[in-house]
Amino acid sequence: MRTRGSPKSGVYTVNLWQSRRTINVYCDMSTDNGGWTVIQYRFDGSVDFYRNFSQYDNGFGDLSTEFWLGLRDIQELASQGLTDLRIELEAVNGSKGFETFEKFSLSSGPAYTFNVGATIGSLRISKWVSESVGPYHNGQAFSTYDHDVDKYGASCAVKFQGGWWYNSCYYANLNGPYITPGVWTEKAIRYKSFFDYRSLKSCKMMIRRR
Repeated sequence: MRTRGSPKSGVYTVNLWQSRRTINVYCDMSTDNGGWTVIQYRFDGSVDFYRNFSQYDNGFGDLSTEFWLGLRDIQELASQGLTDLRIELEAVNGSKGFETFEKFSLSSGPAYTFNVGATIGSLRISKWVSESVGPYHNGQAFSTYDHDVDKYGASCAVKFQGGWWYNSCYYANLNGPYITPGVWTEKAIRYKSFFDYRSLKSCKMMIRRR
């Protein structure tokens, strides 16, 4: 989202370019020159993210608190042109990091296959890029407990209690359970190349068209 002047971060109404639907989105107008549409935000565990596929498709939560925008809307927003994906993370000690990928897109549903290009910006993310969300989750379809399409013998969504582009299973699980930050456990919001798999305090995913 790009607007003129010096707009403030907040909820805006946008018209989707293919379906012509009108939706509300939260826009971050301060981070890295602004213009970001927030597609996921978690910081206190007030919203349960262990949801079925239909809920992940349509979106859930509240734009004023924690939320998931919805796969169908994310897919359409990112399909309009070259789109960057920015992932922001915060650890229990207040340390913050981010990673930005170019060429983010999702295929059409029901697969909603995750695709990103190279990392074009990062802070406090491990040098081991192979442990990033990019390479390991690239090309993976979106799985939930009732829509298991991962490469694992069982269900990653059930085992780790989230909905995500699981491979077999994850290096990032940003839709996992929100638990006490700083705990070493598999069932939590985690990002291996930041804070080494300990449960995170907050995470945010945003997209911006070039």
